[in-house]
Amino acid sequence: MKRRVAVTVRVVAILLVGTALWWFFRKLDFAKLGHALATADVWPLVIAALLNFVCLWGKAVCWHIMLAPRFQVGIMRLFRYTIATFAASAIAPARAGEVLRIWTLKRRENVPAADTAAVAVAEKLLDGITMLILVAPVPWLIPRLPAWVGGSIAMCAGIAVGVFIGLYIAVGRVGVDASAHKTWLRRFIAGMHVLRSPKRLFAAIAVLTLVWIADLGEVMLVLDAVGIHLSIAAGLLILFTLNLAITIPSTPAQVGALEVGALAALEVLHVPAEPAVAFALLYHALQVVPLIGVGLALELRLVLGREPQARCGVAEALGEDPVDKIKNDNVIELPSARSVQR
Repeated sequence: MKRRVAVTVRVVAILLVGTALWWFFRKLDFAKLGHALATADVWPLVIAALLNFVCLWGKAVCWHIMLAPRFQVGIMRLFRYTIATFAASAIAPARAGEVLRIWTLKRRENVPAADTAAVAVAEKLLDGITMLILVAPVPWLIPRLPAWVGGSIAMCAGIAVGVFIGLYIAVGRVGVDASAHKTWLRRFIAGMHVLRSPKRLFAAIAVLTLVWIADLGEVMLVLDAVGIHLSIAAGLLILFTLNLAITIPSTPAQVGALEVGALAALEVLHVPAEPAVAFALLYHALQVVPLIGVGLALELRLVLGREPQARCGVAEALGEDPVDKIKNDNVIELPSARSVQR
């Protein structure tokens, strides 16, 4: 049943993305689009691609902070795993690289699956809160924005704050010592102990703020490369809408969904369709292509899910019997170029 619901949600998301793409592309002049792509400045694109790896380095630092003090995993190793995780998610649907990260930290660093899953959830929550703090002033900085922009920011902020408060209370009730709990759920909640540690919490938010600033730099550089000159507030709006559009996993590497999010903001900002599409395509390509190349160079077998005993390793990481897990129709595999189920 859960698998059927997940597939249904994904199919609906893909149909919505396809419909939105048709809406944006219906009056597109492809000759002008080709010219915009062909005449894009190269050096801003190169710098933007490098900034993407700065963002991944920042996320590795954030994971280092959030895994401590129980687990001391080196930043360089976390950086390597982060690249492999994002590369695998770019190849396979549903961000399957997150499963790869659970298996990798379990087998290589002896970090229990519950702790890895807890840190992943906490990191995404703090990541979202940090972005919302940065984009909160946008409705006041850009005049005459549609009401849905401010409403979307307020709705996301309300959800994020509500989830944070709920998890903060839950961690306080179960305690922060994950090893003291026998059930997977209680270990998972305790694994988010960073939410109860002000020093590490603010350190993680500070690092994630720098990550978002670097990502904003990517947006501004790619905009400049295709001849679109907008304010920083406009760049923040683009960053918000494209991340909002890829919240629900749909296609591999979020192909189409990211473009829809970027184009929604650029249409609001009255940017012509052709340079807007050129921006969306180039920004997405810089997010994916170099990452896949480096990920395969560093961890080829890991990214492609060809590590020895990979399937059993994932089942073991999730605390299940490998034989039963393989027999189950909902088996979770490491990402491969052929198929990944979530």
